[in-house]
Amino acid sequence: DLGALAWVERNNKIMIEGGDGNTISFKGLTYKLVTSPDTGRVWLDRNLGATQVATKVDDSAAYGDYYQWGRAKDGHQSSTLSGTPTPTQTPSSGIVPGNSKFIYGRADWTTVDNDGALRIAAWNDICPAGFSVPFLAELALEATSVFTDPSSAVSSFLRIPASGFRLGTDPKKFSNTGSEGFLWARTISSQQSRYARNLSIKSGSGFGAGVQPGDYQRTYGMNVRCIRDKI
Repeated sequence: DLGALAWVERNNKIMIEGGDGNTISFKGLTYKLVTSPDTGRVWLDRNLGATQVATKVDDSAAYGDYYQWGRAKDGHQSSTLSGTPTPTQTPSSGIVPGNSKFIYGRADWTTVDNDGALRIAAWNDICPAGFSVPFLAELALEATSVFTDPSSAVSSFLRIPASGFRLGTDPKKFSNTGSEGFLWARTISSQQSRYARNLSIKSGSGFGAGVQPGDYQRTYGMNVRCIRDKI
């Protein structure tokens, strides 16, 4: 699949447009870099596509884009439903759909790459060069060190807002915005086919509350926070 191979090539498709030692200009936005006080890892200061760093739990300007798991930045990730193409239930036959339609109504948005291996390798292209979509272990390591709920997450060095997610069953709706945070990880589920792993951040003390790893269908739209590659 030459289209897939072209997507993986970072030198032409993805490039840092400019910046200094603490900022990166990428895809029309300028991000700052923040360093974990516990792990020393470097992250972007906000979710991909967010226009500002979160100032409060329900700061909608800090939510950013909502990606389907493993899918490129092709327009489907837009958080503004108006003006976007009509969603479709027709799945892609490759890991590059060739359109910007949000694919819904099924567990995965493509009929190939069931084990997710191709997308794990290619998905880093949505991040600036030298950065990657984190694995679940990388997200969880930061979470257990610095935050336990949406309030502490938004006040942490990562400034994670409660952005909720876009439904894979009804793409015209977002769920849990302003109350819960969800971030995709570059990790597939070992428990359920066509599912992938995420980190959820919820309030309360009941089942599923706090910071928890989860498994969601790959058609759901969630936010992404990029981490700098280990040197």
